[in-house]
Amino acid sequence: MNKVAESGIVTLNLEDFYPKEEIVVFDLKEFLFMGLILKEKDYRAALQNINWQQYQDKYVAITCTADAIIPTWAYMLAAVNLQPVAKNVFFGDEKTLIANV
Repeated sequence: MNKVAESGIVTLNLEDFYPKEEIVVFDLKEFLFMGLILKEKDYRAALQNINWQQYQDKYVAITCTADAIIPTWAYMLAAVNLQPVAKNVFFGDEKTLIANV
């Protein structure tokens, strides 16, 4: 007699919960002046020149991989542009995104 089979345990496949859409990282490091600071005027101009359709129906993680202090508004400006096209937008790295999907 197999007690495990009769116990009513439900088996879950964790791969079913992993996002099927592509995961993309939007790195603010690319917008830093000399790799250290973010100039608001230049940053806003650069955001206007991005083709946001490349993020269509993707999960996007907004992060900065450089060792710099990034103001909160910089993340918000990127999110405002991504929100209409991306499947979902997260603040943090790819691991944070996967953990919260």
